[in-house]
Amino acid sequence: ITMESIDDYRAQILTALRAACDADGNPKLTEKQALELSNELNDNELMDGMPYNTPEEVAELLLDSGLE
Repeated sequence: ITMESIDDYRAQILTALRAACDADGNPKLTEKQALELSNELNDNELMDGMPYNTPEEVAELLLDSGLE
């Protein structure tokens, strides 16, 4: 796993976070919130999860844990 692939994976997570909508179709996060959530996990944590989780699954986990 390279830094480039980690950066790409993180970018895909950010894309999924930006796309997350509530039942009414409104964005769940502001751009700032999406960026902050996408940076919650460090590179090593992402690298550990990459073989097991899609970026969309990671975004879902971040949404579940990051929203009060």
